[in-house]
Amino acid sequence: MSESEEVKGEAQEANAGQPADETAAPGVEELKPLDVYMALRASFHQMAAVAWQMMGLQADPFTGKMHRDIEQARVAIDCAAFLLEKLLPQLQGQEARDYQSVLTDLRLNFVKQAGR
Repeated sequence: MSESEEVKGEAQEANAGQPADETAAPGVEELKPLDVYMALRASFHQMAAVAWQMMGLQADPFTGKMHRDIEQARVAIDCAAFLLEKLLPQLQGQEARDYQSVLTDLRLNFVKQAGR
């Protein structure tokens, strides 16, 4: 058995029977399991960002260049709307209004950009 394997085995034995949060480093929070609604929030914001970029209203963060593709913007907005539909039952008050406002802004800007 190598020295690193011995150290690893000793550490496992020392932690056996202790709750996981007691072995965490001080000041480090325990990670929570992925929640589907957090994933929906992140996906909504990602689709909104893609829509802004595809409408030519925001530069691509990787290239720094403006790009316009109205059909891709339409798809991104439709996806954001679908995600919000699934997310809305979990949102309350101002948070729900904020998400709806983002979607409304996307749709209004899409109509302006599609008409150009």
